[in-house]
Amino acid sequence: MTRAWKFFVLALLAAPALAWGVYRLAKELGFLDPPWNAEHEQRRTIIAALYAFLLCLCVFLFGYANAWPRVWAVFGVVNALALVFFWALGLRAVARLWKLRHTASPEKTAPEDSAGGSPL
Repeated sequence: MTRAWKFFVLALLAAPALAWGVYRLAKELGFLDPPWNAEHEQRRTIIAALYAFLLCLCVFLFGYANAWPRVWAVFGVVNALALVFFWALGLRAVARLWKLRHTASPEKTAPEDSAGGSPL
């Protein structure tokens, strides 16, 4: 068995354990629980988009540094599209979170009396 086949078999055997570990970590961190409000949902989207962006960026920079071998050229294009997608997803979540936090809610405004003067 060649070295490449050994790594292939090792990856096949390790993948289920790694997937189970990621599942347990996500469950313990609360990523699998339903969001309790709109802010929480946007924060989770931002964190997931940041991690995915960083992962894709590392792979993209590695491939770029190696001048994208011929076989990897298509993978590089797909990776670049994933970078743009996660960047846009994160920015959209940031904008939604900004709107949620900076809209004036009725309970934050000071009540006025019926004559239009100050409450004091």
